Amino acid sequence: MLYDFAYSGSFVTNGEFTGLTILKANEPFTESKIERLPGSYFITKPEIGNLKLVDIQNSTNPTTQKDTLLTPASQYTKTFNGVKFNITTYHQTYGSATMNTGLMRYEFDGLKETNDSLIFYKVKTKFGGKTFPSTTSFLKGNIKLIDSSDHKILYVQINQAIIERGSVYKPTDPLKIVSNQPIVGNAIYEFYPKNTIKSTSLTDIGIWKNVKLSLIYPFPD
Repeated sequence: MLYDFAYSGSFVTNGEFTGLTILKANEPFTESKIERLPGSYFITKPEIGNLKLVDIQNSTNPTTQKDTLLTPASQYTKTFNGVKFNITTYHQTYGSATMNTGLMRYEFDGLKETNDSLIFYKVKTKFGGKTFPSTTSFLKGNIKLIDSSDHKILYVQINQAIIERGSVYKPTDPLKIVSNQPIVGNAIYEFYPKNTIKSTSLTDIGIWKNVKLSLIYPFPD
């Protein structure tokens, strides 16, 4: 099973408190069992034999212009707990994107789940630089449900790796915006339901759900 974990207390020993890991279904979730996966973004819906992750890295602090490319810095495969993952790494953007990355919020009237996607209906922007059509869908793999104790969805969080061209701030004096620049970073989209939707109405396949203090979903067969 895949876990999107965050821990504290006695586990806090090395500063790495969040991330992804994979454990057998009957294996206890303990510090000694955690082997953190590189990257946090699935390119496709995760399935056995098709596990593709994007790892966005800071090459220097701060990054320089030559560090940001839309071509991968590296590609490799690695096995975690007997399961093979394909990893593609990129260097993060030099400067910061103005509209393409960061936290953005929306509201919606209803949603529908398919085998591979989650579809939102009557989407409206609350804040953020990116706008979506009234009907918008996202592939499974980076979808997280944030719900209440009685399983009402508070919001749906979509985490995406952004690898494209757009306008970025250049750290010059004075600061300026330059268009058509490579952008490598992440966007967090939060979708808030206007109506009550139960998290139990959605499957566990390809969608992170809260399990105690961890978020988990199983692979389809």
